[in-house]
Amino acid sequence: MLVNLALMLIAFIAFVYIALLFVDVFTSHGQERKVPDVRNMPLAQAISVLEDAGFKWDISDSTNYDESHRPGMVLDQDPQANSQVKAIRTIYLKVNAMHARIVSFPKIHEVSIRQGLATLRAIGFKNIEVDSVASPYKGLILQVKVNGRQIAPNTNVSINSMIRLTVGDGSIEDMAPDSILDYATIDSIEEMNYMQELERLEKEAEENAAKEAASADNVDKDKKDSGNKDKDRKSSDKDKDKKKDDNKARDNKDKEKK
Repeated sequence: MLVNLALMLIAFIAFVYIALLFVDVFTSHGQERKVPDVRNMPLAQAISVLEDAGFKWDISDSTNYDESHRPGMVLDQDPQANSQVKAIRTIYLKVNAMHARIVSFPKIHEVSIRQGLATLRAIGFKNIEVDSVASPYKGLILQVKVNGRQIAPNTNVSINSMIRLTVGDGSIEDMAPDSILDYATIDSIEEMNYMQELERLEKEAEENAAKEAASADNVDKDKKDSGNKDKDRKSSDKDKDKKKDDNKARDNKDKEKK
């Protein structure tokens, strides 16, 4: 039994020793290396330097464009340069994009300057200039230019474009319509309107009078026609009576002869 226990103990110690040995090999224990500085290098050159030093590499970010650096240049690295790391460690590189990000320009014309700036900055625009002009609309964006020209909303532009916003300063008072014209002009307009209205009323009165005259003529004509009809009817009755009398007289004469 003691022999078995001794063999089991020896086997356990051997297992632990082998496991630790494999761990050291797997984790490169005691094999630390100095990380080379590859910042401000073109990506191809940075990769060559890291591989020569025995490091793996990967690109962590390449979406942002920095105008102060050339496209494709390494902007930053992790772990930092000159730090001691194990040879199996991967070095992550932040690389400058080949061109600035292209975005759709929002509709900010005729909105407040606060809302317009908030919208632009939320998208990522940084090169923004604001100037003001005399206008009754204070704080309202009156004109938008991108790289010196006006564009329509939803146009694709570079995120690094220069944007100029023209904003009203509210220095012009929004006067009521009556205060825009002087009193002499207003009086002349009122007199002209009065004359036009008077002319219209006179014309309307003349038309009504003409209608009434025409209606009176029609009434007189109807009366005259009615009188003529009465005369004709009376004349016809007289003729009938005379004819009856003649017939009666002729009958009397015939009786006397008989």
